[in-house]
Amino acid sequence: MVNERMMILEMVKDGKISVDDGVKLLNAIKQPTNSNFDDFTSDIKYKFQNIPKPDAEKIKENAQVFFNKTEEMFEEVGKTLKEFFSPNQNNQNKTQDNVENNNTQNTNTEFIIIDKEDKTQE
Repeated sequence: MVNERMMILEMVKDGKISVDDGVKLLNAIKQPTNSNFDDFTSDIKYKFQNIPKPDAEKIKENAQVFFNKTEEMFEEVGKTLKEFFSPNQNNQNKTQDNVENNNTQNTNTEFIIIDKEDKTQE
């Protein structure tokens, strides 16, 4: 029953029959059914039969693009890590400067003590 309805709706969609003829056909096949389960299973079978098949070539292309971009990212991360951890004089000087700046900032910290005595009770 579901297949017939779907076929009629597709014929209307494709312009093979008019909307009025489609309504007439749908009304003609409309019969009370004892089992909604049969309609449900028929509908599911129809939908699964009409699932578009995957395009293997597109999947391969997209996988290759993804692989290439991932490879580029890992190379970039590797370069960055290598530069960061390489024991060259320039990085050591920057690290020493950062330590000295932090120490200078810490020694220049001033503390302000606020007197919270309540002068109104005197």
